[in-house]
Amino acid sequence: MKTSIICIGSEINLGLITNTNATYIAQKLSEIGIESNIIISVKDLKDDIKNAIDFCMDHSDIIVLSGGLGPTEDDITREAVAEVFDLKLIKNDFLDNTSLRFIRKDINNKLRKKLLKQSYIPESSQPIIPNIGSASGFEIFLGKKNKWLFSIPGVPKEMKDMIDNNVIKRIMDILESRKENNEKILKKVLLTTGISESEIEEKISDIYGIAAKLDVEIGITASPGIIRLIIVSKSLSDEANIENVSKIRSMLVERLDEFFYGEENMLISESLRDTLLKSKKKLSISAAESMTGGLISQMITDVPGSSQYFKGSIISYSDFSKIKLLGIEEKILKKYGAVSAQVCRKMALNAKNIFNSDYSVSISGFAGPEADNIDNIGLTFIAIAMPDESIKVFKLKFIGTRAEIKYRASQFALNKLRLQIQKSN
Repeated sequence: MKTSIICIGSEINLGLITNTNATYIAQKLSEIGIESNIIISVKDLKDDIKNAIDFCMDHSDIIVLSGGLGPTEDDITREAVAEVFDLKLIKNDFLDNTSLRFIRKDINNKLRKKLLKQSYIPESSQPIIPNIGSASGFEIFLGKKNKWLFSIPGVPKEMKDMIDNNVIKRIMDILESRKENNEKILKKVLLTTGISESEIEEKISDIYGIAAKLDVEIGITASPGIIRLIIVSKSLSDEANIENVSKIRSMLVERLDEFFYGEENMLISESLRDTLLKSKKKLSISAAESMTGGLISQMITDVPGSSQYFKGSIISYSDFSKIKLLGIEEKILKKYGAVSAQVCRKMALNAKNIFNSDYSVSISGFAGPEADNIDNIGLTFIAIAMPDESIKVFKLKFIGTRAEIKYRASQFALNKLRLQIQKSN
């Protein structure tokens, strides 16, 4: 079955908010074996909504509308749907309780009438009662066309409630009733860092062909510091999907090796935590940060349980703090500069000794965009001090905005720390 998603809201088309609703709905549909063939966002204009519905009706079996069901003037989805299918809007008195659920005092007739707008749904439609929020959704079966339309609120938590508790279950019933051999879809996301998109493609070029023979697609999406590989298997059998995804996953993980750190939404700091806690020894880490200004420490402590192994950090953003807090000799700073392998080594080693940790990671660099230092923007040194006080130093040149450079450098540093610990275990 083909499905269209229409998200309604001028704020989406103006770029004021990200259309996360479409992503969530598409993900939930794919989990039950339905791939959305059309995703559209339209402004809060009745004609635009009607045109979108008309278009999707010609190309899909199921349409999911999100947005425009509240009590305000620009909430016009129910009117647009009714006009498209030449239906009347009928007040469903059963919905009054939810339409007025947040009223805690007497209100005038004008406000009451405005709120009760949410109790109107197109004739012959079935209401979808909200568990949260006051806007009801509705479902319409268009018998002559053998198609379905679901209209749900656009507020993310209200949308998720109806998708999870109503819409997906109804669509599963529809699939079962039609008794079709619906194609199953299985997705898996692999996470990598410290490698570019083009480098990944070069490393896995032959795996694309192997995957294609199994009806498996490999997609690559890039964001600062993280490259995601999306494995999508389509089959009539769940078992075949599991087997095919597992096979391609194993090949990709083996090929990408040290750059692979997790799956789905895992944080690099979660992967670091797992490595530390799997160690036979009770290991501890610390940090000394200059360029990243505490971002590495924040990423480490974003993970529950980090107090078991993270002893602390020193944010030595200035030369003064490097001297006074980290004990870096002034003559070394003057000779080599704060952004140098020599100073970064000292930062890692001294932080390790100050905190009495097993490992310590340090970072210093130019995040930019200083006009007088344009050639060095992105230049970064990262050092890792090991239990035996040997030190590994990395010199890199990151690209992007100031925030992107800091994030890329932090991802790289934590991944290298993870790998060093892994090698020692």
